[in-house]
Amino acid sequence: MKLSFKKIFLFLVIIPAVSLEAQNDFDFNNYLVLGVESAEELASLYLEPLSEGLLYGLIGGWNNSAEVKKAWELDISLVANGSFVPSEKLSKEIDISSIDNLEVLGGANRVRIPTILGATESEVTFVATLNGEEFVFDAPTGIGLFSTNLLPNAFLQASLGLPFNSELSFRFFPKLKVEGVALGVFGFGLKHEVTKSVQSMEKWPLHISLFGAFTRLDADYDFQADGFVTGNSQKVDVYLNSWLMETLISTKFPVWNVYGSLGYANGKSNYALLGTYTIVTEQETFNFVDPFDVQGEISGFRTSLGTTVRLNRFKINLDYTFQGFNNLALGINYNILKAK
Repeated sequence: MKLSFKKIFLFLVIIPAVSLEAQNDFDFNNYLVLGVESAEELASLYLEPLSEGLLYGLIGGWNNSAEVKKAWELDISLVANGSFVPSEKLSKEIDISSIDNLEVLGGANRVRIPTILGATESEVTFVATLNGEEFVFDAPTGIGLFSTNLLPNAFLQASLGLPFNSELSFRFFPKLKVEGVALGVFGFGLKHEVTKSVQSMEKWPLHISLFGAFTRLDADYDFQADGFVTGNSQKVDVYLNSWLMETLISTKFPVWNVYGSLGYANGKSNYALLGTYTIVTEQETFNFVDPFDVQGEISGFRTSLGTTVRLNRFKINLDYTFQGFNNLALGINYNILKAK
């Protein structure tokens, strides 16, 4: 399966900012020669850091203050954030002796190969045996994220003040298809300010709020396998769901403010390899239909700290979040509709 960096970038960035063409091999469908169970296990190792990074990224940058907007006040925001991928997630060590009918060309019991976010080159070549025939293929390679270790994404977001000291936020990107890649995102969040709802807390020097959000990403990629794996109607279908619950706190100064949060994140991902895949040997033809799904999951506590500056109707914020994959977020916010 051939993917360009531009196509991978569509998986990572909701509003593409860069278009680089760098061909990489992502032939993890070749693992089917080892059987569905082994192929699913190896594909899971390959895709794991992308799943985790995107799940953490989808919940980044929702808030820049604990203060809720006045009823029917509306802000539009461009939020760019990135998940820092731990170096150990850029490659995985595989115990070859634990996988039936698989060897490394040149001989080795343990090898380290790139994950999807790892190096664009690998010196590892596999030799698989099926019905007495040998199939030789290179280990899948990554997109070369090792140069920055940052997995970026961005969103357009709208936030609307509601009655009863609450605020509703939306994230949305319509599912568009470009060069065989389709991607769409939607999300919503609800914030309620406690310090405006409890009379004894109204004069506190801080805003305190409760916030919950859900974000979903849907994507698919159509391709045609080549080499010893053939077939038709082949695609990778992806969905990711992320949940966030947190308590927010922020200062009450007119221009510069500091904000922070403490919360809990949970997310699940699913990558389905769909279509028909055929491997032909002299003795038998093997057909695989929708061969496997790869699931991923994240969960854990998170805490963030950030600052904002208000410039008339504009507000700029920057924050850093400590979580499974730490996150840096930058927001540019514009007040479209002021409350009367």
